[in-house]
Amino acid sequence: MDQSDRYDNEKILKLLTEANQFFEQNRDYPPQQIGEFLVEFCKLFKQLGKLLYFAFSDVIEKAQIIKDRGNEYNEQTKGIFGVIQIEKQKGLMELNGENNKEILKNKTLPNYQSMARTMLRIIRFFNYLKIMFLDVDNNRNKKFSDICSDAYNEALAPYHTFMVRNAAKAAWLAAPSRTKVFETFVGPNQTDEVAYAAIKKFVNALEPIRLNFWDYYNTNKLTNLP
Repeated sequence: MDQSDRYDNEKILKLLTEANQFFEQNRDYPPQQIGEFLVEFCKLFKQLGKLLYFAFSDVIEKAQIIKDRGNEYNEQTKGIFGVIQIEKQKGLMELNGENNKEILKNKTLPNYQSMARTMLRIIRFFNYLKIMFLDVDNNRNKKFSDICSDAYNEALAPYHTFMVRNAAKAAWLAAPSRTKVFETFVGPNQTDEVAYAAIKKFVNALEPIRLNFWDYYNTNKLTNLP
Protein backbone atom coordinates (compact mmCIF):
# COMPACT_ATOMS: atom_id res chain seq x y z
CA MET A 1 0.00 0.00 0.00
CA ASP A 2 1.23 3.47 -0.89
CA GLN A 3 2.27 5.44 2.19
CA SER A 4 -0.18 8.20 1.27
CA ASP A 5 -3.06 5.72 1.62
CA ARG A 6 -2.13 4.71 5.16
CA TYR A 7 -4.13 5.85 8.16
CA ASP A 8 -2.13 8.35 10.23
CA ASN A 9 -3.63 8.96 13.66
CA GLU A 10 -1.25 11.83 14.42
CA LYS A 11 -2.36 13.62 11.27
CA ILE A 12 -5.99 13.05 12.26
CA LEU A 13 -5.40 14.58 15.69
CA LYS A 14 -3.61 17.54 14.12
CA LEU A 15 -6.58 18.25 11.83
CA LEU A 16 -9.04 17.99 14.72
CA THR A 17 -6.87 20.28 16.86
CA GLU A 18 -6.72 22.86 14.08
CA ALA A 19 -10.49 22.71 13.67
CA ASN A 20 -11.04 23.17 17.40
CA GLN A 21 -8.60 26.09 17.52
CA PHE A 22 -10.36 27.72 14.57
CA PHE A 23 -13.66 27.40 16.42
CA GLU A 24 -12.24 29.03 19.54
CA GLN A 25 -11.20 32.02 17.45
CA ASN A 26 -14.14 32.23 15.02
CA ARG A 27 -17.07 30.28 16.54
CA ASP A 28 -17.19 28.36 13.28
CA TYR A 29 -15.39 25.44 11.63
CA PRO A 30 -13.02 25.51 8.63
CA PRO A 31 -14.33 23.56 5.61
CA GLN A 32 -10.92 22.42 4.42
CA GLN A 33 -9.83 20.91 7.75
CA ILE A 34 -13.16 19.16 8.29
CA GLY A 35 -13.15 17.84 4.74
CA GLU A 36 -9.55 16.69 4.99
CA PHE A 37 -10.23 15.00 8.33
CA LEU A 38 -12.98 12.92 6.71
CA VAL A 39 -10.76 11.90 3.80
CA GLU A 40 -7.92 10.95 6.12
CA PHE A 41 -10.13 9.08 8.55
CA CYS A 42 -11.65 6.94 5.80
CA LYS A 43 -8.17 5.56 5.14
CA LEU A 44 -8.73 3.57 8.34
CA PHE A 45 -11.73 1.84 6.78
CA LYS A 46 -9.80 1.31 3.55
CA GLN A 47 -7.07 -0.56 5.40
CA LEU A 48 -9.61 -2.60 7.34
CA GLY A 49 -11.28 -4.06 4.25
CA LYS A 50 -12.91 -3.29 0.92
CA LEU A 51 -16.48 -3.81 2.10
CA LEU A 52 -16.03 -1.58 5.14
CA TYR A 53 -14.46 1.11 2.97
CA PHE A 54 -17.27 0.81 0.44
CA ALA A 55 -19.86 1.21 3.20
CA PHE A 56 -18.45 4.66 3.97
CA SER A 57 -17.38 5.72 0.47
CA ASP A 58 -20.08 8.40 0.48
CA VAL A 59 -18.23 10.13 3.34
CA ILE A 60 -15.38 10.94 0.96
CA GLU A 61 -17.86 12.30 -1.58
CA LYS A 62 -19.37 14.51 1.11
CA ALA A 63 -15.91 15.65 2.18
CA GLN A 64 -15.36 16.97 -1.33
CA ILE A 65 -18.70 18.81 -1.26
CA ILE A 66 -17.70 20.47 2.02
CA LYS A 67 -14.40 21.61 0.52
CA ASP A 68 -16.07 22.77 -2.71
CA ARG A 69 -18.68 24.85 -0.90
CA GLY A 70 -15.98 26.32 1.32
CA ASN A 71 -13.96 27.35 -1.73
CA GLU A 72 -17.05 28.69 -3.49
CA TYR A 73 -17.91 31.10 -0.68
CA ASN A 74 -14.36 31.73 0.51
CA GLU A 75 -14.51 35.46 -0.16
CA GLN A 76 -17.68 35.82 1.91
CA THR A 77 -16.97 33.52 4.83
CA LYS A 78 -14.23 31.27 6.16
CA GLY A 79 -16.49 28.86 8.05
CA ILE A 80 -19.05 26.12 7.52
CA PHE A 81 -21.75 27.89 9.57
CA GLY A 82 -21.17 30.98 7.45
CA VAL A 83 -21.72 28.98 4.26
CA ILE A 84 -24.93 27.53 5.65
CA GLN A 85 -26.23 31.00 6.48
CA ILE A 86 -25.56 32.11 2.90
CA GLU A 87 -27.38 29.05 1.61
CA LYS A 88 -30.30 29.86 3.89
CA GLN A 89 -30.50 33.40 2.51
CA LYS A 90 -30.40 32.09 -1.05
CA GLY A 91 -32.85 29.22 -0.49
CA LEU A 92 -30.25 26.55 -1.28
CA MET A 93 -30.15 24.49 1.92
CA GLU A 94 -32.29 21.60 0.66
CA LEU A 95 -30.53 21.11 -2.68
CA ASN A 96 -29.07 17.64 -3.25
CA GLY A 97 -28.25 17.69 -6.97
CA GLU A 98 -31.46 15.86 -7.88
CA ASN A 99 -34.18 18.11 -6.51
CA ASN A 100 -32.62 21.39 -7.68
CA LYS A 101 -34.93 22.11 -10.59
CA GLU A 102 -38.00 21.36 -8.50
CA ILE A 103 -36.92 23.62 -5.63
CA LEU A 104 -35.43 26.46 -7.66
CA LYS A 105 -38.10 26.33 -10.42
CA ASN A 106 -35.39 27.00 -13.00
CA LYS A 107 -32.23 25.49 -14.43
CA THR A 108 -29.72 27.40 -12.33
CA LEU A 109 -27.31 25.40 -10.15
CA PRO A 110 -28.40 22.03 -11.61
CA ASN A 111 -25.75 20.03 -9.71
CA TYR A 112 -25.44 22.04 -6.50
CA GLN A 113 -25.37 20.00 -3.28
CA SER A 114 -25.74 22.11 -0.18
CA MET A 115 -23.34 22.40 2.70
CA ALA A 116 -26.30 22.34 5.09
CA ARG A 117 -27.66 18.90 4.20
CA THR A 118 -24.19 17.47 3.60
CA MET A 119 -22.97 18.43 7.07
CA LEU A 120 -26.13 17.04 8.64
CA ARG A 121 -25.15 13.64 7.29
CA ILE A 122 -21.59 14.10 8.45
CA ILE A 123 -22.54 14.92 12.03
CA ARG A 124 -24.63 11.75 12.05
CA PHE A 125 -21.40 10.03 10.99
CA PHE A 126 -19.68 11.74 13.92
CA ASN A 127 -22.30 10.11 16.15
CA TYR A 128 -21.40 6.76 14.61
CA LEU A 129 -17.70 7.25 15.31
CA LYS A 130 -18.31 8.19 18.92
CA ILE A 131 -20.62 5.23 19.56
CA MET A 132 -18.26 2.82 17.81
CA PHE A 133 -15.09 3.88 19.62
CA LEU A 134 -16.73 4.12 23.03
CA ASP A 135 -18.03 0.58 22.54
CA VAL A 136 -14.53 -0.59 21.60
CA ASP A 137 -13.23 0.87 24.85
CA ASN A 138 -16.11 -0.05 27.17
CA ASN A 139 -16.71 -3.60 25.92
CA ARG A 140 -13.25 -4.99 25.40
CA ASN A 141 -14.31 -8.55 24.61
CA LYS A 142 -16.96 -7.59 22.07
CA LYS A 143 -16.32 -8.46 18.42
CA PHE A 144 -15.52 -5.46 16.24
CA SER A 145 -18.10 -6.60 13.69
CA ASP A 146 -20.82 -6.43 16.36
CA ILE A 147 -19.56 -3.01 17.46
CA CYS A 148 -19.79 -1.69 13.89
CA SER A 149 -23.27 -3.13 13.47
CA ASP A 150 -24.62 -1.77 16.75
CA ALA A 151 -23.19 1.71 16.12
CA TYR A 152 -24.65 1.74 12.63
CA ASN A 153 -28.09 0.66 13.84
CA GLU A 154 -28.15 3.45 16.42
CA ALA A 155 -26.56 6.33 14.52
CA LEU A 156 -27.19 5.80 10.81
CA ALA A 157 -29.69 3.07 9.99
CA PRO A 158 -32.78 5.19 10.85
CA TYR A 159 -31.87 7.52 7.97
CA HIS A 160 -31.09 4.83 5.37
CA THR A 161 -33.27 2.88 2.98
CA PHE A 162 -33.89 -0.85 3.32
CA MET A 163 -31.44 -1.57 0.50
CA VAL A 164 -28.67 0.49 2.09
CA ARG A 165 -29.22 -1.16 5.46
CA ASN A 166 -28.96 -4.62 3.88
CA ALA A 167 -25.76 -3.68 2.07
CA ALA A 168 -24.32 -2.40 5.33
CA LYS A 169 -24.87 -5.78 6.98
CA ALA A 170 -22.41 -7.38 4.57
CA ALA A 171 -19.78 -4.80 5.52
CA TRP A 172 -20.15 -5.48 9.24
CA LEU A 173 -19.89 -9.24 8.71
CA ALA A 174 -16.61 -8.66 6.89
CA ALA A 175 -15.19 -6.36 9.58
CA PRO A 176 -11.77 -7.48 10.86
CA SER A 177 -10.67 -8.42 14.34
CA ARG A 178 -10.03 -5.97 17.13
CA THR A 179 -6.32 -6.76 16.81
CA LYS A 180 -6.30 -5.67 13.17
CA VAL A 181 -8.14 -2.47 14.08
CA PHE A 182 -5.59 -1.63 16.76
CA GLU A 183 -2.64 -2.37 14.45
CA THR A 184 -4.11 -0.01 11.85
CA PHE A 185 -5.04 2.69 14.36
CA VAL A 186 -1.75 2.95 16.30
CA GLY A 187 0.67 0.83 14.27
CA PRO A 188 2.07 -2.68 14.80
CA ASN A 189 3.78 -3.94 17.95
CA GLN A 190 1.84 -1.66 20.29
CA THR A 191 0.02 -2.80 23.42
CA ASP A 192 -3.74 -2.78 23.72
CA GLU A 193 -3.46 -0.07 26.36
CA VAL A 194 -1.66 2.19 23.90
CA ALA A 195 -4.53 1.62 21.45
CA TYR A 196 -7.20 2.34 24.06
CA ALA A 197 -5.41 5.54 25.10
CA ALA A 198 -5.23 6.66 21.45
CA ILE A 199 -8.93 5.94 20.99
CA LYS A 200 -9.83 8.05 24.02
CA LYS A 201 -7.66 10.87 22.71
CA PHE A 202 -9.40 10.71 19.34
CA VAL A 203 -12.89 10.70 20.88
CA ASN A 204 -11.98 13.64 23.12
CA ALA A 205 -10.71 15.64 20.13
CA LEU A 206 -13.79 14.92 18.00
CA GLU A 207 -16.40 15.38 20.73
CA PRO A 208 -16.44 19.21 20.94
CA ILE A 209 -16.79 19.37 17.15
CA ARG A 210 -19.68 16.91 17.21
CA LEU A 211 -21.43 18.74 20.05
CA ASN A 212 -20.98 22.20 18.55
CA PHE A 213 -22.37 21.10 15.20
CA TRP A 214 -25.42 19.51 16.84
CA ASP A 215 -25.94 22.64 18.92
CA TYR A 216 -25.86 24.77 15.77
CA TYR A 217 -28.23 22.48 13.90
CA ASN A 218 -30.68 22.23 16.79
CA THR A 219 -30.60 25.98 17.47
CA ASN A 220 -31.23 26.78 13.81
CA LYS A 221 -33.80 23.98 13.38
CA LEU A 222 -31.85 22.25 10.63
CA THR A 223 -32.06 18.65 11.83
CA ASN A 224 -34.90 17.72 9.46
CA LEU A 225 -33.31 18.78 6.19
CA PRO A 226 -34.18 16.19 3.49
